[in-house]
Amino acid sequence: MRLADPCPAILSIGTAVPPYQIAQSDICTWVSDSLVASPAQRRWLNSLYTLSGIETRHSCLPDAAALIPHSRFAPGWPLAETPTTAERMVIYQREAVELGVVAAERALVTPQFTDVAARVTHLIVVSCTGFFAPGLDLAIAQRLGLRPTVQRTLVGFMGCAAAFNGLRLAAQIVTGQPDAQVLVVCVELCSLHLQPGSDRIALTVASLFADGAAACLVGAAGPSGDLLRLNRLHTQVLPDTTGAMAWQIGDHGFVMHLSPDVPRHVSTLAQSALATLLDGQPTPTFWAIHPGGRAIVDRLAELLQLAPAQMAASYSILRRYGNMSSPTILFVLRELLDQLRTADLPASGVAAAFGPGLVTEMAHLTYVPPVATRPRALRQPQMVGEPLYVA
Repeated sequence: MRLADPCPAILSIGTAVPPYQIAQSDICTWVSDSLVASPAQRRWLNSLYTLSGIETRHSCLPDAAALIPHSRFAPGWPLAETPTTAERMVIYQREAVELGVVAAERALVTPQFTDVAARVTHLIVVSCTGFFAPGLDLAIAQRLGLRPTVQRTLVGFMGCAAAFNGLRLAAQIVTGQPDAQVLVVCVELCSLHLQPGSDRIALTVASLFADGAAACLVGAAGPSGDLLRLNRLHTQVLPDTTGAMAWQIGDHGFVMHLSPDVPRHVSTLAQSALATLLDGQPTPTFWAIHPGGRAIVDRLAELLQLAPAQMAASYSILRRYGNMSSPTILFVLRELLDQLRTADLPASGVAAAFGPGLVTEMAHLTYVPPVATRPRALRQPQMVGEPLYVA
């Protein structure tokens, strides 16, 4: 019997959110009051927040918990007193490290091993909401007690789909070095970039994005099961859509442009990319769709003719956490794993996200249940066993 399956796999997932949870309806009131909104503007904001599909979000900012009207982050606060990008980056440097470490520690706790952190050979950190140097990657490595020789890579400014860039690199490393243990950590503090003023695009962005972190350990599949094999990853850009989604550095944080055409572009891109990814393989059993917004999830569910149960994880994460950018897809996969464990059978699936470009990133996955619960004919050797999944 083989000692290891060389196919790279997600062996464990850990997630974390900041302590400040806010109800979507309360944020809507706070924004409206801050702007001293007109009746028409209040109606528009109420509709925007009500139709978002979001009930609660999390922020690293204490202001978010109190929703204080005199917060410097409030969109109606005078521009001259609004936090500068430099001030926001000070908060990012402090809070992103803390949040990323918690998610990583949760991904590294496994029943079989107590020294996983010491065995990590590569660290890939993903973030588009802040910069500093020495960077987030080194800070997280040192806080986790990783070896000084750990090989670090930072994936920056690639948006909501960037977790797939980290997973692709991790899979390539494991394919070339089957003994590698690659830790991928995604950290985003989107709430730092709430923009001043009443621009409708900026207010739409503010109604969707939130803070969160997620991490996963990627290695060669081994004998214990309970993992997601990374069978294939695919990336594809839709021509002539570079302006549909943009993320730029401004004087008061990072500024996002989001075209109302994004859901339509995403559906066009998804059809072509999915056909290439599957290449004639059977229709997947489970789906992990990045909940970038309610309109995107609804459109893809209709396009792909997916049953409500197949989209339940995406809608659930959107409802409870909002769009956290790059970590969000790992939140969805973690929730799906709970469902897959209940079924206790091998299953194939697709994970997908979309980002600036306009680009889609997709992965074809196979869930392999724990070997002890599978019929002997279905058992496949794997390496690292049951992870600890913590919200």
